[in-house]
Amino acid sequence: MFKYIALSILLLSPSLSHAQERADTLTMLFLGDIMQHTAQLESAYNGSGERRDPDSYSYSCYFKYLSPYFNRADIVAANMETTFGPAPYSGYPVFCSPATLAVDAVKSGINLLFAANNHSADKRSAGLEGSIGLYRRLRQEYPGTNYTGIYSDSTDEEQMHPLIVKKKGFSIAFLNYTYGTNGIPVSQPYIVKMLDSAIIKRDMERARMLNPDFTIISVHWGDEYKLTPSIFQKRWERLFYRLGADIIIGAHPHVPQDVVSYYDSEGSIKNITAYSLGNAISNMTAQNTRIGIMLEISITKDSLNFKKIEPPVNHYIWTSRPAATGGFFTIIPVKDYLKNPANYNIKGEDELIKRYYRRFGRE
Repeated sequence: MFKYIALSILLLSPSLSHAQERADTLTMLFLGDIMQHTAQLESAYNGSGERRDPDSYSYSCYFKYLSPYFNRADIVAANMETTFGPAPYSGYPVFCSPATLAVDAVKSGINLLFAANNHSADKRSAGLEGSIGLYRRLRQEYPGTNYTGIYSDSTDEEQMHPLIVKKKGFSIAFLNYTYGTNGIPVSQPYIVKMLDSAIIKRDMERARMLNPDFTIISVHWGDEYKLTPSIFQKRWERLFYRLGADIIIGAHPHVPQDVVSYYDSEGSIKNITAYSLGNAISNMTAQNTRIGIMLEISITKDSLNFKKIEPPVNHYIWTSRPAATGGFFTIIPVKDYLKNPANYNIKGEDELIKRYYRRFGRE
């Protein structure tokens, strides 16, 4: 009788329920497009070194105000919308940046670079070779750094896509695609991952065989400067979820679009789509291109392998430019700035930042 009672107490113990079981948490942070326009190149140049020397440029100011967010995240990902081919460096329409942009991004805490976008082939084979070589070097020099979306050949792609990131007991599959490369053909044997349903089905089957805890898609899609997702985005979204994706992170419109959570019958989040995070940093002048979303998503898993996606948090960010900062481009976390503007030494943008924040909402 005593053994039966003890067993009953053990079975009924709340410590074994999903609600009470200790859960491990992995926090991810996603930024939108890291651009590199001509004005940004000029601002980053130190004024004395050779313009063809990547060490003549510095980008540490881009991310310095985001360090508290980067430090508390396990994965910090961004869309690197430029190439890293040989000098001369250039902005729009053919992006080619000094390697220091990627190096300073990684030094700041960004540890996952999405490389498939409409500018991936801007410098053709030289740009792809330079970018892949740089990303490989960063992966070696800064352990835990990863990239996805562009490959040197089919063997490289077969080995590296989907990218599996293992941290804190989690296994996450990342897949990266773009709608195109601005009509520039991708030189053989290089590969830029394209939105192709047959390829995606094959890739998702490959991902399933690797048995990840979650599958995340980074996708370059949609209409530039539109605040609402297109039919094209919705169609691909349905396919990704039908094939087993859990989260979709969108880029390309250069303005923020909705972040939508889909729930299951028990009220838990089943999927999250960020149709567009907008720009992380750029010199774009079109309306709404200076405000973006830094999206925070945490996932949990307990010892019974019960997995959960926590509600996403939108941290709005703002690109401040040399006229406001005294000479450099930087990313401002909007809510923190509005609480303590004196900490940022930004001049002349207070009302503009407030107006955009009121328009796009709060975290």
